[in-house]
Amino acid sequence: MVLVGMGGDEIPLPLSRVQHHELELTGTFRYAHTWPTVTALVASGAVRLDSLVSHGYGLAEAASALTVATHDASAVKAVIYPQR
Repeated sequence: MVLVGMGGDEIPLPLSRVQHHELELTGTFRYAHTWPTVTALVASGAVRLDSLVSHGYGLAEAASALTVATHDASAVKAVIYPQR
């Protein structure tokens, strides 16, 4: 997990979840000039964001979209499609 930008001085952290899932936590504050690079990679087709979407839900299923990763190990990115 990466914490990007400036947050509060202290935040609650569920250590049991971090340990159970063997998560790595990194903080970053300096991310200047990264968005133009990412935008160019996506625009050129070098990075396909569509392939990151593992689950799609309609608006009525928003709760499922927000929790799918808790019970489905194949979940990468859940997207809510309001028009569905």
